[in-house]
Amino acid sequence: MNIIENPNTTAFSDGSNLGKGVVGAILGAAAGIGAMYAFYKLAGFRFPLLGVGIGILTGFFAKLLAKGGDETLGYICGGIAAPAVVGTLYLMYGEFPIISIISVVVSVSMAYKIASS
Repeated sequence: MNIIENPNTTAFSDGSNLGKGVVGAILGAAAGIGAMYAFYKLAGFRFPLLGVGIGILTGFFAKLLAKGGDETLGYICGGIAAPAVVGTLYLMYGEFPIISIISVVVSVSMAYKIASS
C-alpha cells in the first residue's frame, strides 16, 4: 500500500506530519512579516533585526502544527524564512540593504534550530 492509497500515512515515523509543518511555517512567516511591517509603520523607523522574529515564528508554528520537529522540517523552514525576511526588508527599504544579510542568516538559523529540535 503506497501513500496515495493510505491518506493517513504520516511523513515522520513518530506520528508528526510534514505537510502540516509546512503550512505552519508559511503561517508563521506571514505572522512575522505582518508583525515586522506593522512595527515599521507604527514606530516610524526600520529595525532590520526584527527579521529574526520571522525566523522564530516560522520555526515555532511549523513545529507546533507538525507536532514535533525534524531536520527536514528545519531545512524547509529556513527556506521559507529567508525569502520572507528579504521580501519584508525590500518592502520597508525599497531595496535590500546588504548589511541586513546578518538578519537573514540569523533568521534562517533560528527557524532551522527551532523546527529541527
